[in-house]
Amino acid sequence: MLPSDHAENDYPWHWLSWGSASLALALLVAWLIVSRVTLPLRALAGAAREVGYGRHPEPVPERGAIELQQLAEAFNRMSEDLKRIEIERAEVLAGISHDLRTRLARLRLESEMSISDATAARAVIDDIEQLDTIIAQFLDYARGDSHEEAELADVNALVAQTVGAQGRASFAPQVALGIVPLALIHRQALSRALVNLLENARKYGADPITVETRIDHGEILIDVLDRGNGIPESEVERLKRPFTRLENARTDANGTGLGLAIVERSARLHNGKLELLARDGGGLIARLRLPLVLTP
Repeated sequence: MLPSDHAENDYPWHWLSWGSASLALALLVAWLIVSRVTLPLRALAGAAREVGYGRHPEPVPERGAIELQQLAEAFNRMSEDLKRIEIERAEVLAGISHDLRTRLARLRLESEMSISDATAARAVIDDIEQLDTIIAQFLDYARGDSHEEAELADVNALVAQTVGAQGRASFAPQVALGIVPLALIHRQALSRALVNLLENARKYGADPITVETRIDHGEILIDVLDRGNGIPESEVERLKRPFTRLENARTDANGTGLGLAIVERSARLHNGKLELLARDGGGLIARLRLPLVLTP
């Protein structure tokens, strides 16, 4: 009763094709717009991360929307200001270090020549040496290590050299080196961190003091172990901050409160972390955990 052409179901393939093409074109345009916005933001986020680690990245390209250009320009200006301030600070610290240490050397010479009492002379010399050590720690912390370039080096050789330089008749740490491949490290920063850990173990810990290296789950571990009183877990994070000391738990030895802060900064420079762990049987494990694949 109806015409046959009215009963036929003609599927609109041409409309579906046009719709799919329009959707694909819209998605492509949206991707291009999002990429234009997010690429500069990703570059800015990476540069901000580098600044957070104390480094000085290359200037961020000032492109994209006008707001992104203004943001990149402000970030580059801030990064340059920080770099200039750090250079000026390094120059000031170098002058202070030279002046103070020159006078400390004179005081030491005068005490050796003028004080007839050997015990009193030795006490004055010890005080001068302690002042020199305190000045060195303040300078190490204030100067930082962001100027040092990373290089491919043997971590075990660096550990052995640092421990050997610190070893004395009354302080001879044991060394147990595992199999550790070459890694990209900041040599001076890592050596300075290890020196501070050894000094902390000598001052606040007890023999035997051991330095161990190994690979664990794709990370380089450098452990300094001692048999002292250890550190309460509740105090660990506080002691990583500058100018903080544990008064009762690790003996009454004096210090500047900067040793662990310097180690923490060095760990962050290597994209790693410092861990202070209780040791089985008593004592402390001061652990530097560094990524096996490091980037400068």
